[in-house]
Amino acid sequence: MSSRKIIAVITAITGDRVIVTEEAVKHVIDEHFRGIPQDIILETIERVLKDPSDLYKDSQNKSREYDFFYRLENGEFLVAIVKIISTGAYLSSMYPTGKSHRNRHKGFKKVKL
Repeated sequence: MSSRKIIAVITAITGDRVIVTEEAVKHVIDEHFRGIPQDIILETIERVLKDPSDLYKDSQNKSREYDFFYRLENGEFLVAIVKIISTGAYLSSMYPTGKSHRNRHKGFKKVKL
């Protein structure tokens, strides 16, 4: 992942320094928030990672772990997904989930904030 262009490093509520690459932000905009400017997306990612409403952890795979940061905004949830591997923590995606968490994520370990 080191060959990808890093555009931000955000310290999440977990203490992880989350690396945000240009590729990840492009994915978020193209797939989930078409037309929203990059600076607003970066601010939103930072808000979700630093001040989530809920946090779930999927650590079933020993070589990687995923953290799901949920934040309630205007009655609907946003989720930012962070992949944690031996080389660091990386933003994978962020998208809206509507008025509830994804059922699949509810099966993961909920972290007390």
